[in-house]
Amino acid sequence: MSVEHCEMCLEVELNGRAAAGRPVEVGESMPRLILRTDGIDVMAGLGSLAPGYTLLVPHRHVPSSGDLEPHERAVLHATARVVGQEIEKVFGCRVALVEHGSSGKASGRSGGGCITHCHLHLLPLARDVDPEILVPRESHRIDDLSPLVTAASRRENYYYCSWFASGGHFSTNPQLSSQHARRIWAHSLGQPDQWDWALFPYIDNCRITVESLRPSEAHMSERLSAAIVDETIATYTGNAARYAADTEKFAVNSTLPGQMDALLKATTGPVLDAGAGAGRDAEYMAATGRTVIALDASGTLLTELEWDHAFGRVVGDVRRIPLADSSVGAIWCSAVLLHLGQRDVRHALRDLARVLRPGGLMQISVKRGRGMRTEPLADSGTLRHFFLYDADQLCAMAVAAGLEVVRTWTEDEDGSARTLQNWAKIVTRKPG
Repeated sequence: MSVEHCEMCLEVELNGRAAAGRPVEVGESMPRLILRTDGIDVMAGLGSLAPGYTLLVPHRHVPSSGDLEPHERAVLHATARVVGQEIEKVFGCRVALVEHGSSGKASGRSGGGCITHCHLHLLPLARDVDPEILVPRESHRIDDLSPLVTAASRRENYYYCSWFASGGHFSTNPQLSSQHARRIWAHSLGQPDQWDWALFPYIDNCRITVESLRPSEAHMSERLSAAIVDETIATYTGNAARYAADTEKFAVNSTLPGQMDALLKATTGPVLDAGAGAGRDAEYMAATGRTVIALDASGTLLTELEWDHAFGRVVGDVRRIPLADSSVGAIWCSAVLLHLGQRDVRHALRDLARVLRPGGLMQISVKRGRGMRTEPLADSGTLRHFFLYDADQLCAMAVAAGLEVVRTWTEDEDGSARTLQNWAKIVTRKPG
């Protein structure tokens, strides 16, 4: 099906109008939007046999989540977990995720979904219903989403079912009846003949779903941001020894030591290394005789290595720094804020400004670009999420946090993976 004739693309367009506050025209379906993230719509699903039935639809027209870019897929499934937990809380049910991936539909393979645009179903089940009823016999257990990617790359259709904490169940080119999961769901609700969403749309239940979940929109957005950050922290913590070894020494011809020298020369008092990792930069600054506080969200990574020069180690979050107001004279914040979305960067900058003394300087570096990128840490199979910013964005957020921008520049330098990265850097001053 082409984008022009795709039902889901039309729904995304209607949701965009609703999100912008534009009225839906007569004859169009009711606005079903619950939450709109960057690239994903969460919406009440037609055929809502019970309140809480929800669809997650990427804005981009692809046949399955296995066809999405890694960061898109990661955010889609993270969003599903957050929304699923909210549905369980609001409606007192159990939620199962089902995706009928249609990556092989264009080539005529069997087992695809009825709509060839990626969408995840969140099905509200009664507490006493075993979600195993949704798992086809030919399925097998999987622990991550890589089989979805493999199936999509082979242009195979697939069926994926999960209830989050218990892993997932997966089969390729399944021989299933139309709307297989909906048939089983309808039977579990005692409505075995009402599985077809087109014949039994249950619009009233759609309205209940929207009205019940939309008030939690901001809360779910915050939890989604936290989930993305938590996954990154878990990756660093679970691979602390590997990452510490990779970042123990500066890259050849690194400009970082010279930039730290300049920061130290222009300031006095304690220095905060905000997002210190295993402590390489904190060790360099402590070797000059300055008092250094190394702050990192991963206590495991922060304490992984022993260093020659003593510095304080504090486990904490740059958005909520456990230090007193105006307690440090300089802040080194290198390759840290890039793990946060814009809202969290603003929170972090305000708190960094709070702990900085009037007249103190802070250097910030992020990966340059726009949007978000996800990549595994080496061959660990675990993911890190990066939010990309350009210097203008970074400057605007720093000014909004009450800081003065002293200098901005960009440069290329090796990252922790020893690949060339383009960095946006700024030096800011706290007025006073």
